[in-house]
Amino acid sequence: MMYEIWMVLGGIWLQFKHIGPYWAGGLIAGSLVSVYLSERISGKVKRLASGKFWFLPLSAASALGIVSPLCMYGTVPVIAALGKKGVPQSVLASFMVSSILLNPNIFLFSFALGPEIAMMRLGLSFFSGVLAGALVFLIFKKKELFSFERFETEENKQGKTFFADLFKAFRITFPYLLFGISLSAIFERYVPPDWISSMFGSKQGLGVLFATTLSIPLYVCGGGTIPLIRAWMQAGMGTGDAMAFMLAGPAVKINNLSAVKMIFGTRHFMLYLFYCLGFAILSGLVIELLAGGGW
Repeated sequence: MMYEIWMVLGGIWLQFKHIGPYWAGGLIAGSLVSVYLSERISGKVKRLASGKFWFLPLSAASALGIVSPLCMYGTVPVIAALGKKGVPQSVLASFMVSSILLNPNIFLFSFALGPEIAMMRLGLSFFSGVLAGALVFLIFKKKELFSFERFETEENKQGKTFFADLFKAFRITFPYLLFGISLSAIFERYVPPDWISSMFGSKQGLGVLFATTLSIPLYVCGGGTIPLIRAWMQAGMGTGDAMAFMLAGPAVKINNLSAVKMIFGTRHFMLYLFYCLGFAILSGLVIELLAGGGW
């Protein structure tokens, strides 16, 4: 019994040595942006206007959503405030979707899976935001997508310091990181690699569909899932499967869903789910096809 415990603890330490620097770097970058750039980001989103070349503001809004350090409960008040000031719905949609999918912390942390995966996640998160804004621009030109009537915006707290924000980020993310590393160490010790290979290496896109479905109960914190995804990929999980998991997970995370529900009615909320899950599945399938895995 003690031998098994020591083996699992050894696996946790090895995981932490590999992933810890990426996590720490992400925390520092996220806090720097949060303290010194978040107001500028919100201001730039406010100044974006939908004109003749509507693709440009959507691209800018999506990029700002990615660099925004706000969690979804921080993003929703910003969206509500900007919406009440007349910022176009398409711009708000681009900012919201990309902000849900990625932030500076998680982007840097994703390099633990390799530069190719991190950059692919960045590109797809950006494109998902732009596409969401374009669809809103085309479909909801004369319709209301967001509902802010019952939403009370909150002012950002003043006097936030870098070290206070860094400590808060550490306090929030470390338990999830430890949980994810522990889970991956247990997984590597007791789950046969052949089982993962057979589950995610299946043809006809079943691995992508399974990964997307699995993200619904397992994606609690973006940082906490990185060690798990890394262990799965080492055991045979495909790149498309991993990307589907990382794109669907943030969108269907319970905390994010409850925040998004604040500004959507039931029907529009279902459209949001359909778009995010559909984008994740389609992206995973395309990646697997391009990688030569076939469907």
